[in-house]
Amino acid sequence: MNRASSTALRMVLTLSIGLTGASIMAADPVSLHAATPVVAPCESLYKKKPVPAKVLQALVRAHERWVEQRSNPEGRRAELCQADLSRAMLLGANLERAQLEGAVLRQANLHQANLSQASLAEADLSRAALDYSILSGADLRGAKLSGANLFRAIGDEAALFNADLAGAKLREATFERAQLEGADLTAADLTDGTFVDAYFYGARMQGAILLNTDLSGTDLRRTVLTKANLHRANLQGALLDSARLDKAQLVEADLESAYLDEANLRGANLREAILRGADLRYAALQGANLSHTDLEGANLEQASLVKANLRSAKLPMAILYHTELNQADFRNAYLNRAVLIGARGSHTIFANADLSEIYAPKSSLRQSQFNEAGLESANFVGADLSGSNFTGASLAHANLQETNLRDAVLVKTDLTGARLDSADLRGTDLRGATLTSVTGLTQAQLDTTCVDERTKLPPELNRPAPCSPVKKRTKP
Repeated sequence: MNRASSTALRMVLTLSIGLTGASIMAADPVSLHAATPVVAPCESLYKKKPVPAKVLQALVRAHERWVEQRSNPEGRRAELCQADLSRAMLLGANLERAQLEGAVLRQANLHQANLSQASLAEADLSRAALDYSILSGADLRGAKLSGANLFRAIGDEAALFNADLAGAKLREATFERAQLEGADLTAADLTDGTFVDAYFYGARMQGAILLNTDLSGTDLRRTVLTKANLHRANLQGALLDSARLDKAQLVEADLESAYLDEANLRGANLREAILRGADLRYAALQGANLSHTDLEGANLEQASLVKANLRSAKLPMAILYHTELNQADFRNAYLNRAVLIGARGSHTIFANADLSEIYAPKSSLRQSQFNEAGLESANFVGADLSGSNFTGASLAHANLQETNLRDAVLVKTDLTGARLDSADLRGTDLRGATLTSVTGLTQAQLDTTCVDERTKLPPELNRPAPCSPVKKRTKP
């Protein structure tokens, strides 16, 4: 084989191997983390031994020289894996790239220490003072940091897979792009922290405090944030699919364009939150407080809003396709041009709401309240609105073809220009209603309703005999 052929063959083999490796990583990146050994074999002289203070100081000085210039004969990398450094005084120490796998640093003082790219996998740093420390790129997989003080610590791109941070103090800390998959952050305090683009997949964060925390672009899929405080947190574009946020505090949180597909938000407080363009398909929002929330253009397809509070919420152009609305409260809400195809519920409250131009064919909103609501040009073709109350509402130019309005109350309702072709009006209360210029209304339909002398009828129809409120409803 000549040199050209040999070179070409090597190139092909190299490319094939590279592509195969890339394919494996793309196919299952999580399995690679699981398969990678967390702690390398320890060969330290101080393995499972306490390190005297003077010896530790000498080791730190030698390590600092090694960091400054690796060719320095007086420099030596700190090899302290599995060493006992409990309560060690390491204030301001430069331990960049130090070997500290499995080291015991319980209650150690590492204030302002530099631990960037240090190897701390499975190290015990519980209740350690790490305030103002630098942990950028550090390997902290499986490390114990419960109760640790990480105030204003910097840990960008640190690896914290399955780390224990329960009760840790991370106020004003910065951990952008950090890897926190499976980490335990139960009751941790992340107030005013910055975790932009961090990876929290499957992390446990029950009762965590995330007040004003920047979590924009984070991956919080399948995280447990039950009863967490996310007041005014920034979650723009965050991934929260299948996350547990039941009873979480999300008051004034910014969730614009966030993904909450199948998220559990039962009983969550989202008052005045921003959810513009958010993906809430199949989300569980039973009993959630969404009052004054901005849901413009949000997708709530097949979500459950049973007994949810949406008073004064903004939902223009929101998608509520086949959404469950039993006993939901939309009083004073704004739903202009919202899509409610197939939405279903009973005893839903829309009093004083703006429902103009909503698209709600085939919806079922029986025995609901639409008092004083604005329903101009609404589309209720084939909808079931039986037993609902529209007193004082405006249904001007609404499309009510084949709509079930049986036993509905439309007292003083404006139906000017509405379409009533084949609508079921048996027992409908039209006292004081305005029916001028309606189309599709027949005498047979009108004769099954309850009218009075105030009811304004089309000139071509005859007024049935007036009825009283106690008039027996027409039976099928």
